[in-house]
Amino acid sequence: MSLVGFFDILGTRDKIMDNRFCDTDVLEFVNAIGVAAGFTPGVRFAVFSDSLIIATEPTQLRPLLQGLNFMYANWSSELVYVRGAFSCGDARWVDDPVTDKHFRRLPNLTYARIYGKGLVSAYQLEQSSGPGAICFLTDAAAALFREQETASVLDGHAPMLCWATARQASIADGYASSHMERSRKDSLEWRQAVATKHYWTSVLANEKFLPDDYDKTSGH
Repeated sequence: MSLVGFFDILGTRDKIMDNRFCDTDVLEFVNAIGVAAGFTPGVRFAVFSDSLIIATEPTQLRPLLQGLNFMYANWSSELVYVRGAFSCGDARWVDDPVTDKHFRRLPNLTYARIYGKGLVSAYQLEQSSGPGAICFLTDAAAALFREQETASVLDGHAPMLCWATARQASIADGYASSHMERSRKDSLEWRQAVATKHYWTSVLANEKFLPDDYDKTSGH
């Protein structure tokens, strides 16, 4: 059984159609993933457009949380709103050394072969969850995260991952407040900002913080 996550930048379609999405948005999304992948060798990542798939084993929960902490802290600081979801289930990466030896050196081909019920479940939860830059969890995934860090889960209509340290949560709350104030009221962007602000208000009120040593952005 694997932990499988699916993540997606919120509002990409509308921003593209309104000419408000650019190369910088993609770079800020993917670059944080690339850095996290560099220090979490036991976690697998696949990125396409504005979507990310993550899969790993429960034994890798601490490095997974470290990677999620780094990615979400960077996305939050750049106002890249990413909603995600984690499920427990199978995720099969199909590696074929015979063909990969030839295909992976082709400059005009990029691919990741992955499928499984865990991925389907994570995708469905991400797509069906409410607004906001929040990572939702199935009950089984929430139990695993709680086992690693008791404060890593916030209860709600679906359990939510708490990826931040106390310092990061306070900063992210400020970003969410500023974004909400700058967004046009009743727009999709404003609703995403309101939901994100509500999430951070709950995180702070319930003191759902990771230990400080998860924060690689501050030099720990």
